[in-house]
Amino acid sequence: MRLLHTADWHLGARLIERERLTEHAAFLDWLIETLRSEKIDALLLSGDVFDAANPPQDAVALYFDFLKRLADLKTVKAVITGGNHDSASHLNAPRELLRRFEVHVFGHAGDNVVDLGDVIVAAVPFLRERDLRQATAGEAMSDVQSQVRSAIREHYTAQLAACRDIAQQRPVIAMGHLTVLGATTSDSERDIHIGNLGAVGADIFAGFDYTALGHLHRPQRVGGQETVRYSGSPIALSFSEAADAKSVVIIDTQNHSPVPIPLSSKDGSRQRNEDKGMNELIIQILPIPTTLRLIRVTANRATLAADLQTVPAGSWAEITVQLDAPEPDLDSQVREAAAGRFEILKVLADLPLSLTNSWQHTGPTLNELQPREVFRELLKEKQIEGDELSAVFDELLALRETKTLT
Repeated sequence: MRLLHTADWHLGARLIERERLTEHAAFLDWLIETLRSEKIDALLLSGDVFDAANPPQDAVALYFDFLKRLADLKTVKAVITGGNHDSASHLNAPRELLRRFEVHVFGHAGDNVVDLGDVIVAAVPFLRERDLRQATAGEAMSDVQSQVRSAIREHYTAQLAACRDIAQQRPVIAMGHLTVLGATTSDSERDIHIGNLGAVGADIFAGFDYTALGHLHRPQRVGGQETVRYSGSPIALSFSEAADAKSVVIIDTQNHSPVPIPLSSKDGSRQRNEDKGMNELIIQILPIPTTLRLIRVTANRATLAADLQTVPAGSWAEITVQLDAPEPDLDSQVREAAAGRFEILKVLADLPLSLTNSWQHTGPTLNELQPREVFRELLKEKQIEGDELSAVFDELLALRETKTLT
């Protein structure tokens, strides 16, 4: 069987108030063609289909248009799980209808085993705290963290057992939307498990032939394991991802082989995984074409115009200018030097440290901070010792997020 792993579409996302619908539409066009040309049998979408619990209607329309075209192929099954940005009930609403077209949707945790014929899938969505434990007043955050992580491990252990009960010699694949320790993050992720409360080790996926992860937006393997991977988001969702090569993962299952023989190609794009008692997998990383480039540029004030010539025309740019002294009209100067060749979304000043605090705050703006970060900044400003207050705030924030996303 041939499967394609993708995640973190974030349909409806915006970047500094610019909508990304055109880029997402181009990706979905490419994906449909790839599913056809690569003769894919099943699509695995590991969470964060949408960027918000109540996505804009044009994003919803894009999603259902894709599912209609997927059904028209008549050759590709799909398994879609919810992420921390998704509303579970919103995703689940059409699930009975979609199942008739071999599209299996799982917004909530529960009985998430899917038999795709030649492959068994544990389709685990984002696990919210209420799925894992019963909160009790006065708990220490360390105890909460320990309980959440243990419960996530137990959930995957139970899912593996349920899959193996029916798999016989067929491969078993896990899906997940969570933070795995050791993975590389970017600026665009919001972790609803406050402070990586639900972060786990890659060892919890031991026993699965492949684990299709979502939540972190950089494509990467985890813990040195070729078969535990984040596919990453299909488009760059922040300037911190500007240099990332976006991709999807194609997994080919082969006949059962009990002999462990690792194999990799010269360019590293294909990997074979064989482990004793496991199925052989061939993994291929397939690049996604970029329709709009995000560019981060550091320019010198004295050579500003020349430095900006390196920015590709038509791209979106974040420009940091190295200055010897403050220049209040820096934004207009940068835009004049760019001469309309590309769109400038953000202009930052890089001043000597001695001048930075006296002129401007160079850290993130308020709308770039998460609520817990704002609270910690407030405590710092008021010179309040805030360990206990921070822990209480984290609990309240987790409760609020849980209610918002139901």
